[in-house]
Amino acid sequence: MEKQDENSMKLLVSRGDAPSVPDRAAKGAVSRWLQTDSVRMRLITFPPGYEGDHVCYKGHSIYVISGLYKMDLGDSQLEWREGDAFIIPDDVPHRSFNPGESEAKIIMFDNHT
Repeated sequence: MEKQDENSMKLLVSRGDAPSVPDRAAKGAVSRWLQTDSVRMRLITFPPGYEGDHVCYKGHSIYVISGLYKMDLGDSQLEWREGDAFIIPDDVPHRSFNPGESEAKIIMFDNHT
């Protein structure tokens, strides 16, 4: 059994065996979602053929765990693969896609300060 002190009791935790649920921001994707008043972290799984249903203007930090993650970013189209990481600043329009034949998994951080 793990020893827990006052600080560890304050943590928000999503263990590896926690189920993914439909993502509230990326319809058609599933995620494990942790959020405080100032920061949000999601482990998002995009199914093959996923196309985002909206253009987002909020900034994100993204790390690609697996698969192919494609993004319309302003007038550009960029592809990201396993191990790629990037930060999108606020007010840069972007839309997510998974054009691959397998799932794409990313970790996304949002700052809400």
